[in-house]
Amino acid sequence: MSNNQDAIKEKANRIDMALKFTGGDMDKAKQMANGSMLDIIVIKGKFIVEDQNRSGAFLAYFNCIDEYVSAIKSVIEANDTIFTKIRIFDSWSIIYKNILAYKNGKDALSSEKLDEDLLNYFVKLDVLPHVKEEDINTLTLILSDILQETFDSLNINCQIELEKTNSIELELAGIDIMAPTATPPPIDEPKITEIAYDPNSPMWKEITLIESQAQFIVNGSLIISPVRGKFISEMEQDEKIYVLLTDKDPISKKVVDTYKARDREGNPLPVVGKAISIIPNEMNKGYIIYVMIAKGIYAKIIEEENIRIQTESTIMDIKSDDIAAKKTKLAKIYNLAIYIVLILLIIVCFVIFLLL
Repeated sequence: MSNNQDAIKEKANRIDMALKFTGGDMDKAKQMANGSMLDIIVIKGKFIVEDQNRSGAFLAYFNCIDEYVSAIKSVIEANDTIFTKIRIFDSWSIIYKNILAYKNGKDALSSEKLDEDLLNYFVKLDVLPHVKEEDINTLTLILSDILQETFDSLNINCQIELEKTNSIELELAGIDIMAPTATPPPIDEPKITEIAYDPNSPMWKEITLIESQAQFIVNGSLIISPVRGKFISEMEQDEKIYVLLTDKDPISKKVVDTYKARDREGNPLPVVGKAISIIPNEMNKGYIIYVMIAKGIYAKIIEEENIRIQTESTIMDIKSDDIAAKKTKLAKIYNLAIYIVLILLIIVCFVIFLLL
């Protein structure tokens, strides 16, 4: 009887906890309590900064129902132990215990900047759709870029895996969950601000000329690529770049639908366009960029800083680097196999010689 009462009490406690994460919805709370409602996807990651003799691990918890970052936990050490010892295919709860243990170790370094960078870039780069689609390849590229920016190094080896869980398990593990109503970090959204009109300025003359050539002008934003991207100032005319259309007007919708550039939830994805003009903004150090995304349709982007952005060439470079890395890895494995075979042949010949 006592065991039955304990089980009932535990179930009631789980439901009570779940009510906090389901907005008071009892049916959903019961589903979460019995484990049939998994609102969290965890990115389990480990990395090594080879030229700095540092390694680390992180857990990034995404609430994929309410769509926010629930928590981030990470650790960094001044050696390669974490990368060598932690296995990303272990459950997140095991990795979390390892992170806590390594944080108390003598070689532990501060991971506050890593936590902050992860949170900021998760919001800036809108990684949630990739998490919900469980797109490990894209997420690995994004995390590698973030880590390269954090550690100011290109010698990053990052491995990730995904796992589903729910908010109750996080609370039971003692993880503080970020409130979804909290003010998110600032996002580098395109600021379509008013630019003082001066018909005699070179900037306005070029703007007038460019816009006179288009049938439609829509607002857009560039895709940030903090490490491998190309600075706007280095862009060339006719270069192909990635643009996210930010308005919900009929023209933008038509372009997105024509390119079939929507995710599973129907949200627009970036499209490739040709840079028509990159105009230095006389009001600040930024740029006004016009990109042809379809015949007669230009996307207008106003950036207030000279940021690194994603272009078709940078994507090709990333893919080429990945292919080269895979070839190098295969070559090492092949060479190792040859060495092993040679050693075995020598041993066999030596044994035969002894027997003779």
